[in-house]
Amino acid sequence: MGNIIIGYQNRIDVATFAAYGSWSATLPLTNIKNRQLGKKARSTNAVNASTKLRFSLDQSRIIGSVAIVSHNLTSLATWRYRAYSDSGYTTLAYDSGIIDAWPLMPFGTYEWEDSRFWDLQLSAEEIALFTKSIVYVPSAIADARYYEVEFFDSTNAAGYIELGRIFVGSIYQPKLNMNLGASVGDETTTVIDTAISGAEYFDRRTSSRVARFTLDHLDYNESILNGDIIKISGTDAEVLYIYDDSSALNLNRRAFLGRLQTLSAIQQPYNIRYQTSYEIKELL
Repeated sequence: MGNIIIGYQNRIDVATFAAYGSWSATLPLTNIKNRQLGKKARSTNAVNASTKLRFSLDQSRIIGSVAIVSHNLTSLATWRYRAYSDSGYTTLAYDSGIIDAWPLMPFGTYEWEDSRFWDLQLSAEEIALFTKSIVYVPSAIADARYYEVEFFDSTNAAGYIELGRIFVGSIYQPKLNMNLGASVGDETTTVIDTAISGAEYFDRRTSSRVARFTLDHLDYNESILNGDIIKISGTDAEVLYIYDDSSALNLNRRAFLGRLQTLSAIQQPYNIRYQTSYEIKELL
Protein backbone atom coordinates (compact mmCIF):
# COMPACT_ATOMS: atom_id res chain seq x y z
CA MET A 1 0.00 0.00 0.00
CA GLY A 2 1.24 3.49 -0.87
CA ASN A 3 1.04 6.35 1.59
CA ILE A 4 -2.03 8.56 1.58
CA ILE A 5 -2.03 11.52 -0.84
CA ILE A 6 -3.68 14.92 -0.50
CA GLY A 7 -4.13 17.02 -3.62
CA TYR A 8 -4.76 20.70 -2.99
CA GLN A 9 -4.85 24.14 -4.63
CA ASN A 10 -6.87 23.29 -7.75
CA ARG A 11 -5.62 25.45 -10.63
CA ILE A 12 -8.41 24.82 -13.13
CA ASP A 13 -10.25 28.05 -12.29
CA VAL A 14 -7.38 30.15 -13.69
CA ALA A 15 -7.12 28.00 -16.83
CA THR A 16 -7.80 29.29 -20.34
CA PHE A 17 -9.33 26.73 -22.67
CA ALA A 18 -8.11 26.55 -26.28
CA ALA A 19 -10.33 25.90 -29.28
CA TYR A 20 -9.78 22.16 -29.44
CA GLY A 21 -12.08 19.18 -29.80
CA SER A 22 -15.76 19.89 -30.36
CA TRP A 23 -17.84 21.04 -27.42
CA SER A 24 -21.46 22.09 -27.09
CA ALA A 25 -22.24 25.79 -27.27
CA THR A 26 -24.89 25.39 -24.56
CA LEU A 27 -22.74 23.10 -22.36
CA PRO A 28 -19.28 24.56 -23.02
CA LEU A 29 -15.90 23.66 -21.53
CA THR A 30 -16.07 26.69 -19.27
CA ASN A 31 -18.72 24.79 -17.24
CA ILE A 32 -15.78 22.80 -15.85
CA LYS A 33 -14.87 25.91 -13.87
CA ASN A 34 -18.23 25.75 -12.08
CA ARG A 35 -17.91 23.77 -8.84
CA GLN A 36 -21.46 22.45 -9.11
CA LEU A 37 -20.79 18.98 -10.50
CA GLY A 38 -24.21 18.84 -12.13
CA LYS A 39 -23.28 21.68 -14.48
CA LYS A 40 -21.51 19.72 -17.22
CA ALA A 41 -19.32 20.35 -20.21
CA ARG A 42 -20.46 18.15 -23.11
CA SER A 43 -18.84 17.15 -26.40
CA THR A 44 -20.91 17.41 -29.58
CA ASN A 45 -20.38 13.71 -30.31
CA ALA A 46 -18.35 10.77 -29.02
CA VAL A 47 -15.60 10.46 -31.64
CA ASN A 48 -12.06 11.12 -30.42
CA ALA A 49 -11.61 14.18 -32.62
CA SER A 50 -14.34 15.84 -30.54
CA THR A 51 -13.63 14.46 -27.07
CA LYS A 52 -10.38 16.23 -26.26
CA LEU A 53 -9.45 19.54 -24.73
CA ARG A 54 -6.50 21.82 -24.17
CA PHE A 55 -5.96 24.47 -21.53
CA SER A 56 -3.19 26.73 -20.28
CA LEU A 57 -2.58 27.85 -16.72
CA ASP A 58 -1.63 31.34 -15.59
CA GLN A 59 2.03 30.25 -15.43
CA SER A 60 4.10 27.07 -15.40
CA ARG A 61 3.05 24.83 -12.52
CA ILE A 62 4.07 21.46 -11.14
CA ILE A 63 0.84 19.48 -11.22
CA GLY A 64 1.02 16.44 -8.98
CA SER A 65 -2.62 15.30 -8.88
CA VAL A 66 -5.33 15.11 -11.54
CA ALA A 67 -9.00 14.18 -11.37
CA ILE A 68 -11.80 14.10 -13.92
CA VAL A 69 -14.95 14.24 -11.81
CA SER A 70 -18.57 13.40 -12.56
CA HIS A 71 -18.03 12.08 -16.10
CA ASN A 72 -20.08 9.62 -18.16
CA LEU A 73 -17.24 7.49 -19.56
CA THR A 74 -18.22 3.86 -20.11
CA SER A 75 -16.44 0.73 -18.94
CA LEU A 76 -14.66 0.49 -22.32
CA ALA A 77 -13.32 4.07 -22.30
CA THR A 78 -9.66 5.07 -22.16
CA TRP A 79 -8.04 8.46 -21.72
CA ARG A 80 -4.69 10.28 -21.94
CA TYR A 81 -3.11 13.22 -20.10
CA ARG A 82 -0.20 15.27 -21.46
CA ALA A 83 1.70 18.38 -20.37
CA TYR A 84 3.63 20.71 -22.67
CA SER A 85 6.10 23.48 -22.04
CA ASP A 86 5.13 25.56 -25.10
CA SER A 87 1.93 27.15 -26.41
CA GLY A 88 2.21 25.24 -29.67
CA TYR A 89 1.80 21.97 -27.80
CA THR A 90 4.91 20.52 -29.44
CA THR A 91 7.44 20.25 -26.58
CA LEU A 92 6.19 17.36 -24.47
CA ALA A 93 6.91 17.57 -20.74
CA TYR A 94 4.83 14.59 -19.61
CA ASP A 95 2.74 11.85 -21.21
CA SER A 96 0.59 9.44 -19.23
CA GLY A 97 0.07 7.13 -22.19
CA ILE A 98 -3.32 5.50 -22.76
CA ILE A 99 -5.06 4.60 -19.49
CA ASP A 100 -8.26 2.64 -18.84
CA ALA A 101 -10.99 4.86 -17.42
CA TRP A 102 -12.26 1.82 -15.53
CA PRO A 103 -9.57 -0.82 -14.75
CA LEU A 104 -10.52 -4.46 -15.23
CA MET A 105 -11.47 -6.50 -12.19
CA PRO A 106 -9.09 -9.33 -11.19
CA PHE A 107 -9.78 -12.71 -12.82
CA GLY A 108 -12.01 -14.79 -10.56
CA THR A 109 -13.94 -11.80 -9.20
CA TYR A 110 -17.17 -12.92 -10.84
CA GLU A 111 -18.93 -16.28 -10.71
CA TRP A 112 -18.71 -18.59 -13.74
CA GLU A 113 -22.36 -17.92 -14.56
CA ASP A 114 -21.82 -14.14 -14.60
CA SER A 115 -21.60 -12.54 -18.04
CA ARG A 116 -18.55 -10.60 -16.80
CA PHE A 117 -16.56 -13.74 -15.92
CA TRP A 118 -14.34 -13.38 -19.00
CA ASP A 119 -14.36 -9.67 -19.90
CA LEU A 120 -13.94 -8.54 -16.23
CA GLN A 121 -15.64 -5.22 -17.01
CA LEU A 122 -17.47 -3.34 -14.28
CA SER A 123 -21.22 -3.27 -14.77
CA ALA A 124 -23.17 -0.04 -15.13
CA GLU A 125 -24.72 -0.82 -11.73
CA GLU A 126 -21.29 -1.05 -10.07
CA ILE A 127 -20.10 2.12 -11.78
CA ALA A 128 -23.19 4.00 -10.58
CA LEU A 129 -22.39 3.34 -6.90
CA PHE A 130 -20.01 6.29 -6.68
CA THR A 131 -19.39 9.67 -8.28
CA LYS A 132 -17.75 8.71 -11.56
CA SER A 133 -14.22 9.98 -11.22
CA ILE A 134 -10.83 9.39 -12.77
CA VAL A 135 -8.04 10.02 -10.26
CA TYR A 136 -4.45 10.12 -11.48
CA VAL A 137 -1.05 10.85 -9.94
CA PRO A 138 1.61 11.55 -12.62
CA SER A 139 4.61 9.26 -12.30
CA ALA A 140 7.12 12.07 -12.89
CA ILE A 141 7.38 15.75 -12.01
CA ALA A 142 6.89 18.17 -14.89
CA ASP A 143 6.90 21.96 -14.68
CA ALA A 144 4.50 22.99 -17.44
CA ARG A 145 1.87 25.53 -18.36
CA TYR A 146 0.00 23.82 -21.23
CA TYR A 147 -2.11 20.68 -20.86
CA GLU A 148 -4.06 18.31 -23.05
CA VAL A 149 -6.61 15.69 -22.01
CA GLU A 150 -8.30 13.38 -24.48
CA PHE A 151 -10.87 10.62 -24.18
CA PHE A 152 -11.52 7.55 -26.30
CA ASP A 153 -15.11 6.38 -25.89
CA SER A 154 -16.61 6.38 -29.40
CA THR A 155 -19.17 3.67 -28.56
CA ASN A 156 -20.66 5.65 -25.66
CA ALA A 157 -24.41 5.09 -26.01
CA ALA A 158 -25.11 8.68 -24.97
CA GLY A 159 -23.46 9.88 -28.18
CA TYR A 160 -21.20 12.29 -26.28
CA ILE A 161 -19.00 12.54 -23.21
CA GLU A 162 -19.59 14.98 -20.41
CA LEU A 163 -17.44 16.24 -17.55
CA GLY A 164 -18.46 17.94 -14.32
CA ARG A 165 -15.13 19.18 -13.00
CA ILE A 166 -11.37 18.87 -13.53
CA PHE A 167 -8.90 19.01 -10.67
CA VAL A 168 -5.24 19.83 -11.41
CA GLY A 169 -3.35 20.64 -8.26
CA SER A 170 -0.37 20.32 -6.00
CA ILE A 171 0.33 17.14 -4.09
CA TYR A 172 1.39 16.15 -0.61
CA GLN A 173 2.32 12.61 0.42
CA PRO A 174 3.63 12.18 3.98
CA LYS A 175 6.91 10.39 4.56
CA LEU A 176 5.18 8.18 7.13
CA ASN A 177 1.63 7.03 6.48
CA MET A 178 -1.45 7.94 8.50
CA ASN A 179 -2.01 6.35 11.90
CA LEU A 180 -3.88 3.11 12.40
CA GLY A 181 -7.54 3.85 13.03
CA ALA A 182 -8.02 5.98 9.92
CA SER A 183 -11.50 5.64 8.45
CA VAL A 184 -13.54 6.24 5.32
CA GLY A 185 -17.30 6.08 5.78
CA ASP A 186 -20.57 7.30 4.33
CA GLU A 187 -22.67 10.00 5.92
CA THR A 188 -26.23 10.55 4.77
CA THR A 189 -28.79 13.31 5.00
CA THR A 190 -31.66 10.95 4.10
CA VAL A 191 -34.84 12.15 5.81
CA ILE A 192 -36.83 9.51 7.73
CA ASP A 193 -40.38 10.28 8.85
CA THR A 194 -42.32 7.95 11.13
CA ALA A 195 -46.10 7.68 10.93
CA ILE A 196 -48.32 7.26 13.98
CA SER A 197 -48.61 3.59 13.04
CA GLY A 198 -44.84 3.22 13.27
CA ALA A 199 -44.38 2.84 9.51
CA GLU A 200 -41.32 4.69 8.22
CA TYR A 201 -41.12 6.81 5.07
CA PHE A 202 -37.87 7.75 3.42
CA ASP A 203 -36.70 10.68 1.36
CA ARG A 204 -33.41 9.21 0.20
CA ARG A 205 -30.44 11.54 -0.37
CA THR A 206 -27.09 10.67 -1.85
CA SER A 207 -24.56 9.94 0.88
CA SER A 208 -21.15 11.62 1.05
CA ARG A 209 -17.97 9.80 1.91
CA VAL A 210 -15.96 11.25 4.79
CA ALA A 211 -12.30 10.38 5.44
CA ARG A 212 -10.77 10.87 8.88
CA PHE A 213 -7.12 10.28 9.66
CA THR A 214 -4.20 11.52 11.73
CA LEU A 215 -0.61 12.16 10.65
CA ASP A 216 1.35 11.56 13.81
CA HIS A 217 5.06 11.63 12.90
CA LEU A 218 5.65 14.76 10.84
CA ASP A 219 9.07 16.35 10.74
CA TYR A 220 9.42 20.12 11.04
CA ASN A 221 9.22 20.86 7.30
CA GLU A 222 6.17 18.62 6.92
CA SER A 223 4.46 20.40 9.80
CA ILE A 224 4.95 23.73 8.00
CA LEU A 225 3.59 22.31 4.74
CA ASN A 226 0.55 20.82 6.45
CA GLY A 227 -0.15 24.17 8.06
CA ASP A 228 0.01 25.75 4.60
CA ILE A 229 -2.36 23.15 3.13
CA ILE A 230 -4.90 23.80 5.89
CA LYS A 231 -4.56 27.57 5.47
CA ILE A 232 -4.87 27.43 1.66
CA SER A 233 -7.80 25.02 1.68
CA GLY A 234 -9.91 26.36 4.52
CA THR A 235 -13.26 24.59 4.71
CA ASP A 236 -14.34 25.65 1.22
CA ALA A 237 -11.54 24.97 -1.28
CA GLU A 238 -11.32 21.60 -3.03
CA VAL A 239 -8.92 18.90 -1.92
CA LEU A 240 -8.34 15.53 -3.52
CA TYR A 241 -8.27 12.59 -1.12
CA ILE A 242 -6.40 9.50 -2.33
CA TYR A 243 -6.25 6.56 0.07
CA ASP A 244 -3.80 4.53 -2.03
CA ASP A 245 -2.79 5.46 -5.58
CA SER A 246 -1.01 2.12 -6.08
CA SER A 247 -4.40 0.38 -6.34
CA ALA A 248 -5.85 1.73 -9.59
CA LEU A 249 -8.68 -0.79 -9.41
CA ASN A 250 -10.17 0.78 -6.27
CA LEU A 251 -9.40 4.44 -6.84
CA ASN A 252 -13.03 5.29 -7.57
CA ARG A 253 -13.96 3.72 -4.24
CA ARG A 254 -11.06 5.03 -2.15
CA ALA A 255 -10.39 8.46 -3.67
CA PHE A 256 -12.66 11.47 -4.09
CA LEU A 257 -12.87 15.22 -4.52
CA GLY A 258 -13.78 16.87 -1.25
CA ARG A 259 -13.18 19.69 1.18
CA LEU A 260 -11.84 19.96 4.71
CA GLN A 261 -14.80 19.61 7.05
CA THR A 262 -12.76 20.78 10.05
CA LEU A 263 -9.48 22.68 10.41
CA SER A 264 -7.03 21.05 12.79
CA ALA A 265 -4.09 22.63 14.58
CA ILE A 266 -0.50 21.56 14.05
CA GLN A 267 0.47 20.00 17.37
CA GLN A 268 3.85 19.05 18.84
CA PRO A 269 3.27 15.99 21.05
CA TYR A 270 6.92 14.89 20.83
CA ASN A 271 10.24 16.69 21.03
CA ILE A 272 10.99 16.86 17.30
CA ARG A 273 7.81 15.40 15.82
CA TYR A 274 4.52 17.05 14.94
CA GLN A 275 0.93 15.94 14.46
CA THR A 276 -2.27 17.01 12.73
CA SER A 277 -5.59 15.46 11.76
CA TYR A 278 -7.79 15.66 8.68
CA GLU A 279 -11.51 15.27 8.11
CA ILE A 280 -12.33 15.41 4.40
CA LYS A 281 -15.93 15.38 3.17
CA GLU A 282 -16.79 14.38 -0.39
CA LEU A 283 -18.25 17.02 -2.70
CA LEU A 284 -21.30 15.88 -4.67
